Amino acid sequence: MRAGSVNDIVANGLCTGCGACESIAGRGSMRMGLSPEGFMRPRLVGRLERATEERALAVCTGRSMPRPPAAEGPVHRIFGRILHMGRGHATDPTIRFRGATGGVLTALATFLIESGRVEGVLHVGTTREDPMATEPRLSSTRAEVLAASGSRYGPAAPLRMVGELLDAGRLFAFIGKPCDVATLRRMALTDPRIDRQVPYMLAMFCGGSPSIDATHNVVRRFGAEPSQVTAFRYRGHGWPGPTFVRTANGQEFRQTYDETWFSGLRYELMFRCKVCTDGISEHADVVAGDCWVMENGKPTHREVGDGWNIEIARTQRGAELLKAAITAGFLHEEPFSIPELEAMHDDHGLKKRSVFWRLAGLALTARPRPRHSGHRVVRAGLLEASPREAWSAFSGVVTRLLKGRNHESPITAPARAAIESGD
Repeated sequence: MRAGSVNDIVANGLCTGCGACESIAGRGSMRMGLSPEGFMRPRLVGRLERATEERALAVCTGRSMPRPPAAEGPVHRIFGRILHMGRGHATDPTIRFRGATGGVLTALATFLIESGRVEGVLHVGTTREDPMATEPRLSSTRAEVLAASGSRYGPAAPLRMVGELLDAGRLFAFIGKPCDVATLRRMALTDPRIDRQVPYMLAMFCGGSPSIDATHNVVRRFGAEPSQVTAFRYRGHGWPGPTFVRTANGQEFRQTYDETWFSGLRYELMFRCKVCTDGISEHADVVAGDCWVMENGKPTHREVGDGWNIEIARTQRGAELLKAAITAGFLHEEPFSIPELEAMHDDHGLKKRSVFWRLAGLALTARPRPRHSGHRVVRAGLLEASPREAWSAFSGVVTRLLKGRNHESPITAPARAAIESGD
């Protein structure tokens, strides 16, 4: 069963908050804003023609993930196509320090701009009005890219700007979450301008997207109120870098990556993240993730030194980009193996093995569910998941559904944060 409307997508917790529907429908019909649940969601502000809605549904990854591009090389059962892989970091020490990991995506964005391959990079950064909020922006200089560097574990809608950039004839690269890149690939199937004007799509490994409430709760655990915050950093300024909060009265607070992520953010993820099969972005030209230090066979998140990334090229264009950036001196790279990847990021293996059983729970309860063609979901669930993993995934999602914990406010409900009037 697939959702038949944008409202069905949102109300059943399947929206990723990417903003593509605003880009397609136009701001006169639909605009993104924070929902009562604290996620970035579309809201109707005018009439939405059914033909326009069908165009939005056709690209929505809350409804259907695109099939990964035809394999140009070996396809790993969990991590997908890998044409090239290494461990690396930005050679610029400032980018490496600010970038939360090894700064690879920030370095690639800088290289793309300074080499003249693109005019700018569409990505997200902190809003000027609220240091805890995130907004899309087009950066066209090293300084602008660096200002938006670092992880953003909160709601954003980076694809809301795509339509206007395409209409303006801009040549730009895109950096976003795996689901954002997958949506942009689907948009390219019906809008040929994307292949001409967006030559590079980059992504990061993703563990899920929490609500803005999760960020506010991090602040409250320090004894402060979100309204008092003047600076907020999820991580960075080191590896992985502490969460950092500064308030209007000059107080500063810090806590570790594990304290932030495992005591708060992970428990307020979007429901759509629970049925995600592509946290490692099989649709990106290049995807980067943390290259964690291993201790006793498991990754550690302690502050252990300068940051490193895993960098994977999934297309020939991505492999050429990495090679060119290394040759130009923007990146340093060393060898990295498949066994190391499997051990370091088995959380993505668990996600792949579990999603079949979560989708089965949606089917059993007659709820809309996204399709994941070509992502090896059935094989991972039936052949690789342990009985314990399968039961935990299946029973967990059924319990969640029966309690209504996937339900969100319909798109006609008022946004919690005011949507710009546009007048």
